Amino acid sequence: MKYLIIGNSAAGVNAADVIRANDKKGSITIISNEELGAYGRPLISYYLSGKVKPERMYYRSEDFYKSRNIEVLLNTEVEEVDVKKKEVLAAGGKKLSYDKLLIATGSSPFIPPVKNLDLSKQENVFTFLTYKDSIKLKKKITVKSKVVIAGAGLIGLKAAEGLFGQVASITVIDLADRIMASVLDKTSADIIQGHMEQNGIDFKLQTRICEVHGERNASRVVLSNGETLDCDILIMAVGVRPNINLAKEAGIKTVKGIIVNEYMRTSVKDIYAAGDCVESVDMLSNESKVLALWPNASNQGETAGFNMTGTEVKAPAAFAMNAISFFGLQLISAGVIGSSKTNEIVTASAENKLRRLNISNDKLVGFVLINCNLRAGIYTALINDRTKLSTLEYDITSKDIGLDVYPKEERIKKIWNHKGGC
Repeated sequence: MKYLIIGNSAAGVNAADVIRANDKKGSITIISNEELGAYGRPLISYYLSGKVKPERMYYRSEDFYKSRNIEVLLNTEVEEVDVKKKEVLAAGGKKLSYDKLLIATGSSPFIPPVKNLDLSKQENVFTFLTYKDSIKLKKKITVKSKVVIAGAGLIGLKAAEGLFGQVASITVIDLADRIMASVLDKTSADIIQGHMEQNGIDFKLQTRICEVHGERNASRVVLSNGETLDCDILIMAVGVRPNINLAKEAGIKTVKGIIVNEYMRTSVKDIYAAGDCVESVDMLSNESKVLALWPNASNQGETAGFNMTGTEVKAPAAFAMNAISFFGLQLISAGVIGSSKTNEIVTASAENKLRRLNISNDKLVGFVLINCNLRAGIYTALINDRTKLSTLEYDITSKDIGLDVYPKEERIKKIWNHKGGC
């Protein structure tokens, strides 16, 4: 059996690990368009800040591949998938055949149309999605650099934190009325923004970059509100888009991402997909959407690995979740954040602390925790298990919760992971 995996990040690597555990003899080849080995993508801002050294960036060593007899082709671009011949064409004319194929191509930065913006020519304009991006940016900055970041989402804010203390100024720009608009409500966002402002990060919201001055280097940006900002470094962190072109051109069904079923199978036989390039069913909305999350990619990769080797396994239920810190302020958000007529929002807050619970039809459907994350696992379990809140021992909105919120029998199961007594 020949297993071919396109992508060497969380989904691809975890799939390869599972495949080898279940098939000791089949050949496994991983193709990656990146020059570097499998690294922890969430760590790139910590490398930028100097908190993580290069040798600590990799979460899989060379021995991982050698010990599992996995061939890895780095810095290799896949140009075409021929589903009839069951063959992949790589740059340079190299052809690789497969019996089972996994597409784990991840995502790429979305670059909005901006007058005179040209990343291929302007040497001080960067994206911030890969380890290589972080390396290039780190080499370019100086203590005199004025940095402008387009995008106040997770990527842009982590870039800002990573640059803190190494440059002269950092200004973050976003069209929304709040930072991290896709995952935070206004109250929660204001707490995070205020904390970052106390650490020297400037924000300009409800505006966008509409023009860039400078040919070889961006020297100034013009905002839609008429304001201009000088810059030595410009980072485009507006968002990402799933890499679906390879699948789409091969005739595999795609919408915003590659469409897969609960076994990570695509619309074409013997081709699977996993990670940031696919659409998952959000268990809370029952809608198919791109859930670009590292744990989700890992779980999907493992699921694909099992099914590629003939062990039928369904992917775990998924919903949006983010766990992150900014200058020591801990943030966890999960599930549905926005309010509606059917939802009850219960908020308890103090200075730089917040617990926001989103309840609908007797179930917890979302939460935001800021600097009070000790019970995040319990809140997550309540969402994941679709627990009816009326069956619990007390009202979860009345106080901080613990395992004692569960009835005794359920509590024992949670602690000992089996039925029966202690």
